[in-house]
Amino acid sequence: MCRLAHEDTIIEPFAPALKGRYEANRWDWSHGRHGRVDFATRMRHASEFALELVRGANPEFDPDAPVPLIPVAQLYYRDVPDLPWPEKFDLLQILWCPRDHSGTETDTPHCPAFQVFWRKSETVKGVLTVPPQPDLGLEHYIPNPCVVSPEVVTEYPNFHTLPDDIKIDIDAWEERSSDGTDYSSEFAHAPGWKVMGHGMYWGIYDPYPMTCECGAEQLPLFTADTGEFDGGTKERWQPVEEAHTEWSFADPVEVTIGRGYALQLYYCPESEQHTGRSENGLNP
Repeated sequence: MCRLAHEDTIIEPFAPALKGRYEANRWDWSHGRHGRVDFATRMRHASEFALELVRGANPEFDPDAPVPLIPVAQLYYRDVPDLPWPEKFDLLQILWCPRDHSGTETDTPHCPAFQVFWRKSETVKGVLTVPPQPDLGLEHYIPNPCVVSPEVVTEYPNFHTLPDDIKIDIDAWEERSSDGTDYSSEFAHAPGWKVMGHGMYWGIYDPYPMTCECGAEQLPLFTADTGEFDGGTKERWQPVEEAHTEWSFADPVEVTIGRGYALQLYYCPESEQHTGRSENGLNP
């Protein structure tokens, strides 16, 4: 359950929100005839309508009650090498709350909030036939069910974290290249959903260390991305089995972070008991 404070700009029924979208379009059309529609007013109306739909289906609904989490990734160590603490665990489960949050020291504002569970699969008993689902959520935080086919790739550190002499060498190498080679998009960060590695591509801000409460530097554990590749990374990072498919497989999960960014989950290498934190490269 998610017990954090939510800061929703818009919420929808968790089930496909066709009624909500129809109402939003109808309301925009009717109010737009009388001038510009105020964004905050429109979002408030959409959220109130979503609450009405949920209360109509469940009169006992409490908008302040804890929100059930939804699964984001279930990774077995046998399929994903180099996950932390293989001597203690063989299963990593990552869930999140599909609503925006106000942000804490460890959770990025205006993003879903991660929760991580390190487990031994043999101890998992009594799996629910029908897991609980939240009544409300954001459609673009609800992943499509996918079967994971892990692929090991090699990537390199963010350009801004490299020593100055290496930056100079890379700049000179890119200038000598006649084919438009770009270190950041072709070598540094593999786009898409991934575990470990060097994490996400930072956006507005340069990367900065993620420090645990114990003083250790936290490391990238899991990256949730808006799509698997884009126009600048398709040639280098598109899987071999999907070559030449153009955009057919560009976004199988259909999750959107912000305006097309990624959400990075960090962990402390000192202990699985230490609280991880998330970052999307937009909120320093």
